[in-house]
Amino acid sequence: MNIFRLPLLTWIVLNSIALYVLHVKNNFLWSFSGWMGILAILVALESFGWIAVSLYYFHCYNTSPNPTNKAKALITKGPFRLSRNPLYLAFTSMCISLALFTHSPYFLVSGLVFWLITDLYTIPLEERYLAEHFKEEWRQYSQQTRRWL
Repeated sequence: MNIFRLPLLTWIVLNSIALYVLHVKNNFLWSFSGWMGILAILVALESFGWIAVSLYYFHCYNTSPNPTNKAKALITKGPFRLSRNPLYLAFTSMCISLALFTHSPYFLVSGLVFWLITDLYTIPLEERYLAEHFKEEWRQYSQQTRRWL
């Protein structure tokens, strides 16, 4: 199975690499102080909020957030009104939070790589399936709602 079909695993691997590089360089600093700490906490809370509410809607619609499982429903409510991919948005913004907490650009790089892989590979595969399976409902939804924000 291709790792890029599993965005959470991709995210974990990319951020583990960033963490490893910081550890090897003996440059791992975790800070909650100052404006960057406050901003990091706010971004992390925003990310966890997107994740929690998105998972709640997946549960309500009795469908799986796992992209390798076939969707049983097209979710267009809650955070899905603002973004077609709120979980991927949350993972990407969590990289920003990690970068702010550690004062390191490595997590920004991992976030950028995650965003590129997800935007260029994972999401098009998912959207192709949704377009075939939900046809008109998908067409309307994709025209009304942006892929990211």
